[in-house]
Amino acid sequence: MINTPLLGATLLLSFVFLRLLGRNRAKLPRVGRAGPIGYVWTVLRSVLDSDGLVTEGWERFDGKPFILPSMTGEWIVLGPEFVDLLRKSDDSVINAPKRNVELFQPAIMFGDIVSNPYHVGALIRSDLTKSLRSLVPEILEEAQLAIPDVLNIPGTEESIAVPLFDTMVRLLARVSNRAMIGAPGCRDEQFLQRQVSVAAQAIPMAQVLNWFPQFSKRAVWKLFSVLAGSKDECVRLLTPYVQSRIDYAQQDNPSTITDLLLRYAPEEDLTDARRLAIRVVHLNMASIHTSSIFTSHALFELARLPPAQLALIRADIEQAIDSEGGVCNKVAVGKFFLLDSLLKEVGRYHSLFAVGPSRVVLHETILANGTIIPRGSVVSLAPKPLHFNPKVYPDPMTFDPFRFAKLRHEGKLDGAKLDPASDVRNAFTSLSNDYIVFGVGMHACPGRFFAALKIKIILAEILMNYDLSFPAGESNTPKPFAFNVFTMPNPSARLVFRKRKV
Repeated sequence: MINTPLLGATLLLSFVFLRLLGRNRAKLPRVGRAGPIGYVWTVLRSVLDSDGLVTEGWERFDGKPFILPSMTGEWIVLGPEFVDLLRKSDDSVINAPKRNVELFQPAIMFGDIVSNPYHVGALIRSDLTKSLRSLVPEILEEAQLAIPDVLNIPGTEESIAVPLFDTMVRLLARVSNRAMIGAPGCRDEQFLQRQVSVAAQAIPMAQVLNWFPQFSKRAVWKLFSVLAGSKDECVRLLTPYVQSRIDYAQQDNPSTITDLLLRYAPEEDLTDARRLAIRVVHLNMASIHTSSIFTSHALFELARLPPAQLALIRADIEQAIDSEGGVCNKVAVGKFFLLDSLLKEVGRYHSLFAVGPSRVVLHETILANGTIIPRGSVVSLAPKPLHFNPKVYPDPMTFDPFRFAKLRHEGKLDGAKLDPASDVRNAFTSLSNDYIVFGVGMHACPGRFFAALKIKIILAEILMNYDLSFPAGESNTPKPFAFNVFTMPNPSARLVFRKRKV
């Protein structure tokens, strides 16, 4: 029989040894302990505490660039003065697409979707954003149907305590797929369960694959797929719904994102719905994962707010809908000023990653301070030094749900009397050198407008129909879970949903 602990220890030491061999050649200080043993300890620590290491490096090296060792390689962490370097990059020297392929391993997990990534190009950047207005009624209706189903409060009860993140993942999967493939496919429980599994596995598994040398990654993925299941079953379940969209062929009057996708799909994908379904599964993965993180953090924060502040947010939502004749359309959602502010504060306060966005350096380059960055190095930004800068954000360690509403509207909170264009910079989806949760430059997240719309509709529906609280005796500040450079809400933390009496 195989000695599993011994095998695991051998593999782990092999991975660390490979990290040691592949250490960065940049002449920069490294965070963590000194010496070979200290380096190994730092690499292992990075698996669950990259955030702590980045904070330590930032303080220890006084904001100057340093190297973060990790199981996925070494990251050069740059300070705020280098945000423009990444923002203005045209990929000729400091490259984002190549780095994303390395970091998320799409070719191994999803096949060849990189050589012609039509599903994340013009579709997301242009067509989807232009079609958001028509998707609002679909998203709203599905949210209204799905929230009671997912919470599943027993008929004799008025409240229920649920594991929040898992519940939000299931909710977002259904609502997202109303926009992605339409009804009834978005309510197929078997498909949704498999899609949720893919969304939960893909990003952490991509990180694990990066622990291994390139020649072994495909074999590792196949082994994992046998043990935990892969995307293949999800694709099989999704394919009939994608085929129905192909047959319906409403490219000129699209009602789903898949309809938009048909505009760009090559002939071989239109004649083989399974190929197109793989693209939809990939889009779903990105849409569900990040949106669930934001929604969960937002609900935890809403549950901590005093009643007076919750009342302000609810009144703001009601006022926005009333201004559109009682219809919750895209314009009304755009007037959810206080909810928008809370979501932006969630992104500032609860970083989704310890380091990121990241780029790979294709040719040796010299930073403005004279530091030489060798070819093949990974450069990245750390969000905390930017998001917790007291010169930009007064009292940065305090979560202020109305921080950006006050910045946006000169200290006032009554959005109905104010023009949101007065300071678009402080809107949730806006980009700036001081706020990098959606990335920087031309590679900033193109799906953020769809995500923001969907999250706001779901949160508004929950707020108007439920009161939120933490279960008795449980912490109201659950510690987030970290893996490699990514963080997410504590998966075991629960929240109580109680039907509102209005």
